[in-house]
Amino acid sequence: MIIRVWRGRTSAADADGYERFLKKTAYPDYGEVPGNRGWILLRRRVSDMVEFMFVSFWDSMEALAQYTGGDPERPKYCPEDRAALISLRKRSYSSASAMRVRPRQTRIIIVLLS
Repeated sequence: MIIRVWRGRTSAADADGYERFLKKTAYPDYGEVPGNRGWILLRRRVSDMVEFMFVSFWDSMEALAQYTGGDPERPKYCPEDRAALISLRKRSYSSASAMRVRPRQTRIIIVLLS
């Protein structure tokens, strides 16, 4: 399993609207790609900004490359991303999982370190 992590920051004023956009657009966009196993959207306030972390799960790097249009670590940005995000990251982080995930038997704990 491949785990992909993307992060982006908005102003606090833009955060609620950006989250609505992600739920309306990004969720279906990811879900329609063969090989996508799901995703988690995380949000946290950092000073006067809000950081979003989108963690997605993929069968393979090839499936992820199909979503991104070639380079599995290249983020895919919509006009709404460009309007809301403070800066656009050029790369996402992707890594092969070191564990086998069994959906009914797995508890996922995510710890964010600053």
